[in-house]
Amino acid sequence: MSRSGDWLLAARFQANCLARPVDEAGPGGVADVVRRTGGLQAQSWRGAAYAVRARSTATTIADVSHAQETDRSVVRGWFMRGTLQLVATEQAGPLLGLLGPKLIKDTERRYGELGLTEAIRSEAADVLEEHLLANGPTSRMELAGVLVKAGLIAESKGQQVYALIRHTGLLGRLCYGPGHDKGETWVAVRDWLGKPLALDGDLEDLARCYLTAYGPATARDFATWSGLAVPIARKGLRAAATLSFEVEGVEFSAIEDLPGCPDLRLLGEFDPYLLGYDDRRHALADEYRKHIHPGGGMLRPAVVAGGRVVGSWKHADRSYELFGDLAAPSGQLAAELEDVARFGG
Repeated sequence: MSRSGDWLLAARFQANCLARPVDEAGPGGVADVVRRTGGLQAQSWRGAAYAVRARSTATTIADVSHAQETDRSVVRGWFMRGTLQLVATEQAGPLLGLLGPKLIKDTERRYGELGLTEAIRSEAADVLEEHLLANGPTSRMELAGVLVKAGLIAESKGQQVYALIRHTGLLGRLCYGPGHDKGETWVAVRDWLGKPLALDGDLEDLARCYLTAYGPATARDFATWSGLAVPIARKGLRAAATLSFEVEGVEFSAIEDLPGCPDLRLLGEFDPYLLGYDDRRHALADEYRKHIHPGGGMLRPAVVAGGRVVGSWKHADRSYELFGDLAAPSGQLAAELEDVARFGG
């Protein structure tokens, strides 16, 4: 079936829950969004929180903290691409089971540069987990001291500390606990969640989850989102897809034939909609790319209508800038600005 680029964007926008299908308040609404999207980028905790808002109608920023810290129905840790994500608790084990070994292998060169041998990493994982089990939520500075005292690193400053914390997270043994930004802490998974994670991921299940939240998409898109190799991603999509569409001569795999969402949304920093694909030119025109992707790994908040980026905005004061003659329905924009204020309290 042949479709237009506009249809592709609108269909992806709907698949990614940006028609705001979740109307439950509280931590249940947060977990529902996270589950439906297969995880939310959480490199910035604020970005993950505002990604929940854009996909729901009754949650608040306090609900996101409650879901992670009290309800514990969502977990913040290193998952897709080895980056920080907020995922549904029941999905954490399967994700790490499938992605963790490759992510660790992909980091071997960096471990070598930091002088972190396999033996050091293995002992550090034991030391960190034992400390967290005995002491509960612990800051980075405190964990650095634990590693220095154990003789695993020479000093508490530098990148070795974070690399060892992340490695232990990729093994499924620790995750983020209470607090965020400067007040963030880590906890032992089997204490925080009451049991160890079952590392039993399935490729077809992950591909189905991806297509449900990001389709229509290509194998390269799935590989970019997940961190899997392209041949493995292609195998997963072949097993999971039930439909295919051709857009501008490229074949896209899908689960559903969606009518698409034409609405306008204010997406926060690092929103997953703009990180879920290898080729992002459909959503963001080259002449406006630097407004959203300024460099240094940053992804700024975006005004998006029908799946296409039409402007940028700022969390701090909710000011916005629209790009050229791109359409942005004024009524929807005003409603979104009002809802952002509601969400943040």
